[in-house]
Amino acid sequence: MDFLTVISIGLIIVIGLPHGALDGSVFICLNLNKNIWNILLFVTLYLLLASLVAFSWFYFPQVSLIFFLLISIFHFGMGDFQWTTGLDKYLYGFLNGGIIILGISYFNFDTVNNVYKYLSINTDLVWKFHNFANIVFLILLPFFLTNIDKLRTVDFFRIFLSILLIILLPPIVAFAIYFCFIHSYNHFSRIVPVLKNQMNSIKILYTFLIFTIFSWLIGFIIYKYFIGTFGAEELIYRILFIGLAALTVPHMILIDFYFRPKNRI
Repeated sequence: MDFLTVISIGLIIVIGLPHGALDGSVFICLNLNKNIWNILLFVTLYLLLASLVAFSWFYFPQVSLIFFLLISIFHFGMGDFQWTTGLDKYLYGFLNGGIIILGISYFNFDTVNNVYKYLSINTDLVWKFHNFANIVFLILLPFFLTNIDKLRTVDFFRIFLSILLIILLPPIVAFAIYFCFIHSYNHFSRIVPVLKNQMNSIKILYTFLIFTIFSWLIGFIIYKYFIGTFGAEELIYRILFIGLAALTVPHMILIDFYFRPKNRI
């Protein structure tokens, strides 16, 4: 594992992963913490969903990887685009998110396939999904182009930067920069102001640190438990991306289908 890869993985863990740690504050902001039972239910459901995604990887690795890629496309796409509703929300979501997810895989087949093999020994079905998704992307591209006037200057800049990252940098480096400094930044800048309108900044920081440290601790425990089962590089990639997949599902449900629609952000 080269130096850039180590730095990139470190950035994902230290900067990218914690962006989901605001979910605790989002839960409080939605006034769902009215009693201890609601809090316990939220934590239980959050962990249960995450655990189901993680455990499904052991029995259906290719399907789980495809599912992760699909939800990542929509989560990145909807999360980094301005608020919209209806069918446009999902069309823009797929096109916007597809640039980074499909683009990284398309321009770096061999390197990405090696990572996919860590996550799923057989990758034939995964690349069939990619081929199908690429075709859908090209079919929908005219919709994007005919509505290009709706894009803000920042959207053009982000798309241009994403394309440069994909073409010029190794896939893990491109993903780390996008995930940490574009997606996570957009998430913080959109969510934090809403939280501050309803919560004390100290309380936001407190819940953020609890969720962040807890996720790091779980990852470390899993690493120590499986250290003799997989090679070090494979284990790191498995914990990193299966962990991201597990956390993305409850995070996406809470943010993209509840919090953002409620606040129209």
